[in-house]
Amino acid sequence: MSRINVLDSFVFNRISAGEVVERPCSALKELIENAIDANAKTIKIDILDGGITSISVTDDGDGILKEDLKKALLPHATSKISSAEDLFSIKTLGFRGEALASIAAVSETIIISKEKESENGAKITAKGGVIGEAEDYPFNKGTKITVNSLFYNTPARFKFLKSKKGEEAEITNVVLRYILGNPEISFIYNVDNKTVYQSFGDGIESAMISVYGAKILDDTFYLSTEKNGIKLSGYIGKHYFTKPNRTYQSLFVNGRYVFNQTVSSAVSNAYGSYLMKRQYPFYVLNLSLPYEAVDVNVHPSKTEVRFSDNQIVYGSVYSVISKILDGSSEAVEIVKDSPVTKIQKSYEKPIETKIDY
Repeated sequence: MSRINVLDSFVFNRISAGEVVERPCSALKELIENAIDANAKTIKIDILDGGITSISVTDDGDGILKEDLKKALLPHATSKISSAEDLFSIKTLGFRGEALASIAAVSETIIISKEKESENGAKITAKGGVIGEAEDYPFNKGTKITVNSLFYNTPARFKFLKSKKGEEAEITNVVLRYILGNPEISFIYNVDNKTVYQSFGDGIESAMISVYGAKILDDTFYLSTEKNGIKLSGYIGKHYFTKPNRTYQSLFVNGRYVFNQTVSSAVSNAYGSYLMKRQYPFYVLNLSLPYEAVDVNVHPSKTEVRFSDNQIVYGSVYSVISKILDGSSEAVEIVKDSPVTKIQKSYEKPIETKIDY
């Protein structure tokens, strides 16, 4: 009979990394969420070679104290929760304390940060899970995290990556979701030193135009309403405005970008009689409901959620969208004018994008 071994930390950290960091886009997702949780107003993203060579996220958020930099790279270290009870009401995007440790275990990770009350900035480097010491380093405000040579020490994971362009496309899809889901934050997204997206943090209408171009406003309804204690807002495609795949569907639950079959089914069924075969509805939909009614601790990637009452969520979404599409009298109260933003008249199309609109 084989003996039972207690795995070395370098081994189990790499195993954990496989759950949290599946590819460059999942590493970037975690870094963006940390920046948002740090109250950033501007987030700059730079990638090289599809994120395989380098991913860098710079924010102007709260920053990290020098004495906490090393802790930030340890497994299960987080500033988001402090007790088991906190898991029943998660208000932040991150909370598991796995992301930075997992990323650092399979890359060379450099963190430079300055906490807003600190006199000096600080820097720390980790390579393959080996964490260095924090040292003083000049920095203005916020945090910059650079991830180099992702999966350099896990060749099995590296072998299953897509091409550089394929990984770049995955990252671009992640970035556009965070632009749409956080319209009050300004995003700058550079690929191989070329700007792909730039949003201005001045509202959802502006964010939609940054991603999809100005014509998107003509092809969609903007909705804002409340049903059964659930607040729904966002854009849904008009009857004729459909897409050949689900890439153009974005769902945010309490500000978190997620996949959820309950909501997806409700939207698809509401559009049922208007869809041709192999066509899918377009939507950027935000649901806000009590935190305790949503379980976000389903998977390490945090892209899935469970609702305490699927029936209420399904019924609310289906009812609202059906009324809009059917043109019922109640639709007048649901469909609103798109929020006015500071958009210049000359701003008619986004900076070069990867979306085939």
